[in-house]
Amino acid sequence: MMNVDSRGVSLDMLRFRDVPTFEVRFLEPSQIKLFRTPGSSQIRMTIEGERSVLRVHVVRCFPLSDPNHFLSLRDGADQEVGILKSLHGLDTESRRIIEEELDRRYFVPVVQKVYSVREEYGTITWDVQTNRGRRVYQVRHLRDNVQEVTPTRLIITDMDGNRFEIPDTTRLDSRSMAIIARAL
Repeated sequence: MMNVDSRGVSLDMLRFRDVPTFEVRFLEPSQIKLFRTPGSSQIRMTIEGERSVLRVHVVRCFPLSDPNHFLSLRDGADQEVGILKSLHGLDTESRRIIEEELDRRYFVPVVQKVYSVREEYGTITWDVQTNRGRRVYQVRHLRDNVQEVTPTRLIITDMDGNRFEIPDTTRLDSRSMAIIARAL
């Protein structure tokens, strides 16, 4: 028996009629070339035999679980042009441009040592050594802003939206591990 509404229209068809569909397009690395617009940091892309895209940015599809594969190339309107499965097969210049863009977009200092974590008036101040130097930053609501990616890997987001990574808490010195254990 068919499930219909009062007009006799199939409810199953109504449920799926307005669901947008899309196709994933995988780009062939040997068919694309990326370059910077002279005098700017703007990235352009040419897909051989097809078209040029004047503004391109790169987004990781799986930034935490698989950051080196499945890279979405998007146009100036943030519409996906296609996905690169990996950087293998790209020409040297295109690969360099994508790596620079990803480093800029996903800048996440790695915490190497924790000097202190103290709370004052609901704000937690972290004093840490990172691979980019010593940093002091503030975090509110630890439960919302400390993401446990794995039992030993943490991503901490400060009040300004900057992210800091502790790739493996067990590899920190014992004092840093004790400070983190007390804070969390």
